[in-house]
Amino acid sequence: MQPRITSLDQATAIRPFGIDMKIMLGAEHTGGTFSAIVADVAPGEGPPPHLHQDREEYFYVLDGTYSLTVDGVESTIGPNTLVFVPRGTVHTFTNIASTPGRLLEWTIPGSNGDYFQAVDKMQAEGGFDPEKFAAINKQFSTEFVG
Repeated sequence: MQPRITSLDQATAIRPFGIDMKIMLGAEHTGGTFSAIVADVAPGEGPPPHLHQDREEYFYVLDGTYSLTVDGVESTIGPNTLVFVPRGTVHTFTNIASTPGRLLEWTIPGSNGDYFQAVDKMQAEGGFDPEKFAAINKQFSTEFVG
């Protein structure tokens, strides 16, 4: 590992699930210990309920207002809010503002950057494929529920 400084302009741009993301630090930069992503979330966007079996996930709201559900508890959150989601915990969020939002998301260990890159690659190489998506989710210990 080497020290690293990454600006938003230098980050790896991807678009999994139609969400604009920038990988600020990936597992390849941190020996797998950490990944950090900035996501631009359009109004009405957000993932369906899901969980990760192998990593903790954190969200820091930079811009926007979100409806967030973690472990069945609903909240409305906005800028300067930090969210911690332990592994194995079902969570979802939706940008409920009429304007785009921005989140800083990170995981420990750092496999979310690799997960989103795999989804982005699948979509770029022929669109959404349910079988390939299931294999990616299995590889990265991610389960969609509900």
